[in-house]
Amino acid sequence: MYRIYRIKEGDTLEKIAKQYGTTVDVLRKINGFANNYEVTSGGFLIVPVQANDLFMLYTVQKGDTLYDIARRFNTTVDNLAMLNGINSADYIYPGQELAVPMENVRYYFTREGDSLRSVAEAMNTKPTELVLQNETIYLLPDQMLIYKKGGSFDL
Repeated sequence: MYRIYRIKEGDTLEKIAKQYGTTVDVLRKINGFANNYEVTSGGFLIVPVQANDLFMLYTVQKGDTLYDIARRFNTTVDNLAMLNGINSADYIYPGQELAVPMENVRYYFTREGDSLRSVAEAMNTKPTELVLQNETIYLLPDQMLIYKKGGSFDL
């Protein structure tokens, strides 16, 4: 399982890895970074997180496509790809594990020009619910916002 982390001033890969109980090598691998990559404040990083009530792991089966998996789990190919740190045109293979949303969970990656209202409408909820269920909302491109129907959750 993964989440999008917004890099803060003073962050390093080592500091972020320690915070999320992982290694620098894992962070480099899932983000496609070279060994000399340095994080930049304000950027985004995919970080692994422990299993929770928002996402589960799906093991790709022979014949699966991102489109099929996205439809099965009520999301879009682009959102599924962003959630997993891959490109929507990337090849997926049997045995590969992908994070997919649990039932009643919707997520959205913000785009340029989004407003709280437009994101809420896209997620079929109210702006107040998004505020209650997301610790920080920047509305900058590529921030992941989550809505869990019927309640809150812990990240």
